[in-house]
Amino acid sequence: MKKSVLIIILFALISFSCSNESINEPEMPENELTNYIYKTYNVSNTPNTVIDSTNYQIDNDRITSSSGLNLETLTQLTSNYNYANNRINEIQSFSNGLLTRIQSFTYNDGDLVEYLSESINSQGQSSSFQKHVFTHTTDTIFSSWTQSDDGVNFDINVSDFKIVIDGNDNRTYFEAYDYFNDEIKFEISTYNANSSIINESKYMRLDNGNDVLSFENNYTSTSSENLFNRINEATFTRRNLMLLYHLQPNAVNNINAKNISKNALMTFESSFGNSFADFEILNTTDDVNNIILSDFKTVISGNVFTRFSQEFIFN
Repeated sequence: MKKSVLIIILFALISFSCSNESINEPEMPENELTNYIYKTYNVSNTPNTVIDSTNYQIDNDRITSSSGLNLETLTQLTSNYNYANNRINEIQSFSNGLLTRIQSFTYNDGDLVEYLSESINSQGQSSSFQKHVFTHTTDTIFSSWTQSDDGVNFDINVSDFKIVIDGNDNRTYFEAYDYFNDEIKFEISTYNANSSIINESKYMRLDNGNDVLSFENNYTSTSSENLFNRINEATFTRRNLMLLYHLQPNAVNNINAKNISKNALMTFESSFGNSFADFEILNTTDDVNNIILSDFKTVISGNVFTRFSQEFIFN
């Protein structure tokens, strides 16, 4: 009987709210990020046309899912971001509806201790595993990268890493030993007072023990917040983002510092390849100084070589 009364009361409340001329919709917080859109372009066309576009859905500044379409191959890519105990714990990626990759994150007292990437082939079978194990000490994080074909025996050593993070959770030193090439590379990064990156100096250690500067990347930043970094920090935390930073594609024209600089990048210069390219960054702001569109171009001998853009949507 009590259940019937409760249903009648609930129905009456719904009927009353619907009978009013003015319906009060719940208000979303103002100036909340809802979407981040990443596009790459075919620069051989004039004007440039979009090759692919990925739309990331954002909630409380964190990525919840994404959907994208390659307009040349018509491949549809989607992903789901899952959280547990307020931390990212799994990312599932799909191609044309088929599961292609699972990324898993394991923690101990808030510290990332393992990152596992499982690749899945078109027949739905696991084809390879990449595991990164992190050991945290007072001032250095040590990491090992191993591979496996079965997800059980990780007996292929790829690299060992040393990572130093300062009190502001900025990665200041990174060293990698490559088992395949039997070589050591390291880089030193500097930041301004607001944790925006200024310089990355990349070195190679020779067989005689001498260190040789390979190339440098130099940056300047705007006074506006880097919304992409805000999303990355909310999704992964800044500290864990620094532990995974080196796993991105490392082509210079990706301008990877856009992921971790607190302020939006304004200029980028690199001595890689004897400074073979120039880089252009065009930022567009809204009326409250948010940079809502950043357009990145790599220019060689006056011609645009690559181009990508980042767009941020608010409610």
